[in-house]
Amino acid sequence: MLSKFKDESRSEKKIEVKNQYIVFLINDQEFGVEIKQTREIINFTELTEMPSTPDFVKGVINLRGEIVPIVDLYKRLEIDKKERESDDKIIVVEIAGNLIGMQVSEVKGIIRLSEDNIGSAPGLTKQYKRDFIEGVGKLDDRLIILLKLNKVLTQEEVEEISELEV
Repeated sequence: MLSKFKDESRSEKKIEVKNQYIVFLINDQEFGVEIKQTREIINFTELTEMPSTPDFVKGVINLRGEIVPIVDLYKRLEIDKKERESDDKIIVVEIAGNLIGMQVSEVKGIIRLSEDNIGSAPGLTKQYKRDFIEGVGKLDDRLIILLKLNKVLTQEEVEEISELEV
């Protein structure tokens, strides 16, 4: 009878699902992206600038034989940039099967958040910028803006920058 009681108590426990996010800074604001979408993090490196690209595309890099476009998240999110480029990092992500680098100030680490710790984007955010935001993660006394990478760049933009030729 005791074993039956233990089994019932296990089935009543709510399993809490937590997603992992890479947390990074743009200036002093913390942002996060789901770790499932990221490939790697590299130091900012010399870029090859490309003519006739959207203003938020900084250029391209050669990453072990693969050409990877670099998106300036400062410009894309309309955040004034503090001068720190030499210390910046690039988070290489995969969007719609394409590798794209996202320039950020600093990578802080990896966190786990349950859905209970994610709130919706504030109503004060401009509508098109709100589409970029999955939600706001609450971790202790920190608020982390969680980005939807598949919305930060439209499918057309991803296709356009993935076709850049060097």
